[in-house]
Amino acid sequence: MSEPTNKFNFNELNTLAVISLASAVSLFGAPAAVITGHVALQQLKTSGQKGRWMALVGVALGYLGIASAILFTIIAAILRFRYGHYLDCTNMGGYSPMCYDYRYNGPEPMPDPSLLPMPGTN
Repeated sequence: MSEPTNKFNFNELNTLAVISLASAVSLFGAPAAVITGHVALQQLKTSGQKGRWMALVGVALGYLGIASAILFTIIAAILRFRYGHYLDCTNMGGYSPMCYDYRYNGPEPMPDPSLLPMPGTN
């Protein structure tokens, strides 16, 4: 039986390129993927190692992860600013003493919440 001639030599791979690709998979590893990917690309310019595609994919996914985290944070802040108080009150059933009760707008003290009708009932 003949020996296969096209074996892949894993010793020729750049370790940082592999780390970049592996850490880009998680959102928390995105900054590490960007850093190790850029360092790996610099090393690959001078060395004869392989793994350029891994470093490029790691950098691209890392930047995508960072951008999506920033975007989701901005969207969450906007939604929280716009609807946050309302969402806090509805999560507590609308009967929290810290929430403004929109069913009551009189000058006298707000009545006991247990005496108010539940939302959606007559």
